[in-house]
Amino acid sequence: MLVSHTTHQLSPTLLTALAHVLSGEYAFVARVHKMFELLQQAVPFYDGRLLYQSQSHGSEPLYEQINTASRWPMPWNEEQTRQVMHSRMAVQSADALDDATDISNVTTLSVPVVWAEQLCGVLELRAEGSDVFAAPHQTFIAAMLPLLAAAVVAEADKTYALAAHPQAHTLMQRQEDALNDLYEEFGAPYALNEFLTMLLRWSLDATGAEAGMISLVDHDKKQLVAQVYQGYPQEPLSRDIYGEPRRRWSWDMGVSGEVARSGRPLHIRDVARNSHASLSTPDIRSELAVPIFVDDQVVCVMVLDSPRSLAFGDSELSLIQVVCDAATPPLRRALWYQQTLETSTQLGQVFSSIPDGLALLDNEGRVLRHNPAWLGVWGLNGDILNGAFHVPWDLVPHLLPRLHDPLGLSDFCAVGQSSPTEVQTTMVILRDPHQELHVLSTPTRDSLEQLTGRLWVVSDVTREREADRLKNEFISIVSHELRTPLTSILGYTELLLARDFGRDEQREFVQTVYDQANHLSKIVEDLLGVSRLEAGKVKLNLWVVSLRQLMAEMTAQLSPHLSSRHRVVIDIPQQIPPAYVDRDKIKQILINLLTNAVKYSPRGGEVILKVREAFTLPLDHPEGDFLILSVHDQGLGIPEDDLPHIWERFYRVDNSNTRRIGGTGLGLSITKALVELHGGRIWVESIVNEGSTFFFTIPMAVEP
Repeated sequence: MLVSHTTHQLSPTLLTALAHVLSGEYAFVARVHKMFELLQQAVPFYDGRLLYQSQSHGSEPLYEQINTASRWPMPWNEEQTRQVMHSRMAVQSADALDDATDISNVTTLSVPVVWAEQLCGVLELRAEGSDVFAAPHQTFIAAMLPLLAAAVVAEADKTYALAAHPQAHTLMQRQEDALNDLYEEFGAPYALNEFLTMLLRWSLDATGAEAGMISLVDHDKKQLVAQVYQGYPQEPLSRDIYGEPRRRWSWDMGVSGEVARSGRPLHIRDVARNSHASLSTPDIRSELAVPIFVDDQVVCVMVLDSPRSLAFGDSELSLIQVVCDAATPPLRRALWYQQTLETSTQLGQVFSSIPDGLALLDNEGRVLRHNPAWLGVWGLNGDILNGAFHVPWDLVPHLLPRLHDPLGLSDFCAVGQSSPTEVQTTMVILRDPHQELHVLSTPTRDSLEQLTGRLWVVSDVTREREADRLKNEFISIVSHELRTPLTSILGYTELLLARDFGRDEQREFVQTVYDQANHLSKIVEDLLGVSRLEAGKVKLNLWVVSLRQLMAEMTAQLSPHLSSRHRVVIDIPQQIPPAYVDRDKIKQILINLLTNAVKYSPRGGEVILKVREAFTLPLDHPEGDFLILSVHDQGLGIPEDDLPHIWERFYRVDNSNTRRIGGTGLGLSITKALVELHGGRIWVESIVNEGSTFFFTIPMAVEP
């Protein structure tokens, strides 16, 4: 017999849970399965079954069998089972097995289930090894047996009652068959939404509910998240200002929120008479809400809705409780898979969205995976390298026309192969167009810390390098340009303070100080002008302007910049249409171009300013009516390689003449910005040692 006294191994909490399960309202088969799950927490068995008397009335007892989900392939010891039925005594036996299995021996414990001195079933457990079921385990089973016996007798009485009502029996059989089909479905691998959709559809079909929803429970935020829904005549979720459905709401609202908080199912037969129910649609009259647990925590809430009052009864509630209890293992798997999938998706989005080129290489240099920016940063497209390729052997040939140092990239890869544990960096220079790429190569390892290859991170640092260059040139040029007038101002004022000079000499010194201060003011004004233009703070004061009148006003401003070696020619037709421009800004543009023409024509010559109507415009020019102005000189000219860069801030053609002439390199940058602010374009044609011609367009004033 089993030991009947209580020991310190007995768990009151577990017994209470077993009592709750066995006395529950849902299907007996599901309750027995849950009983086996809980029993494994106290008794070390692997396989189990319950033989129970299906009817408590009638002359010949009929026995049904319920097995645990995971069964060994070897048959049960039926002789031992019959022995227990005959003697009503517990039996424990150890059986040696043949070589056909990996298990050497199995211990079987068979226990009679007795109610009111009548045998109503046999509980059998099996485990690997011998003498597995010790006294404390038998004590726990002995304490549980009365609970199991009461459940068996109650089920037998209910079965007998159903036998007298064939329609009820048919309904129960149909639900039992549907449950068996569902349990088979639960064994298949599912993603979370796929599993919940299947579960919701089955529940709608099994209960006759017209609509339903399954929501996840976010315990940290105390919110519910609508995951799947079906059957509602109108969209049950409202939308936010971006048009996205509002899937989250507080669990302080509605029936599903109450179930999520309490962990207890709710059955509302008539919503109109229930003050706690909050309707998602006005058509709902009956609601059934059941929690789904994983690891003793509510993770989902299923809500079934119907426009019919009293649509759900106790049988539907019991059925859905059985389903939700059975859904725990597959739901746990689906949640784990979903978490893995979300993590993978997030990492994939990070990998794909990073603007730097990323490539994962194996130990042989084969690219296993790369993000979309990888090819773009090299200036390549997917048609060139659209399959498996190696670095550098497949990459270098496509880059060869642009690589400044082809052998440098190959050597970098060779060092990575010979020193696989080291982190490496290099700079790769590309031309046509100019690019400077920073390449970081770092080793990668698997979960066992074994080297698997390398990760390349390729960053286009052209802009950063250009910014550094501009900063250095700014410091160099501006400090030099500021120092020259400041030196003159300080020198002459020091002389004036130290000695007395004649009136004419004093006037000459003051004039020099004034000129240098004016030059200093011009430099500061250029710097402020560039800053205002880049910040978009320069506004145009547009008027209809006569260019002939404007050039007459400009002549006086231009005179101080001319020498006897230069002659300015203004070529403007008598009947030229007026322009629609900012008068002061156009003066600034013309003075910048004309003074540049004079400055970079040290040998003198003609400077020609020409104005014409623009009958043909460059391809990228905006449409409209424009005037075209040009400034031509006979000076030093600009080398072809420097032409694309002359519009950049602080850029100056680097030769002995330009260094001697000086300047901040801001004039053309400001000029280009002012022309484009008017809607025009500026460009240049130049031949070294023959001169340059700058063209720009401004809008013509047209009658409305």
